[in-house]
Amino acid sequence: MTSPLSIRLDDRLRDDLEREAYARGVPLSRLVRELLEEGVSLARRERIRADGARVAAYAAGAREARALFDGAGGGQGHGE
Repeated sequence: MTSPLSIRLDDRLRDDLEREAYARGVPLSRLVRELLEEGVSLARRERIRADGARVAAYAAGAREARALFDGAGGGQGHGE
C-alpha cells in the first residue's frame, strides 16, 4: 500500500527535477519515486558489498574463519 510523502525541495532542485520529468515525459511525482527506488537499490547493493568485504576481511584475519571457509570449499584463490 502506498502513502503520500511530503518533501521540501529548494527552487533549483525542483526546477531541475521538473525539467527532467518533462524531458522523460513523466509527472514529477513519478520521476522522484523512480529516482528514490534507484537510489535505494544502489544503497542496498553497496551495503551488501560492504558486508561481504567485512566478512572477507574477518575470514582473512581469523584462523577459525579461514578453516571454516577452507572446509566448505570457499578458501580457493587466497594464495595458500
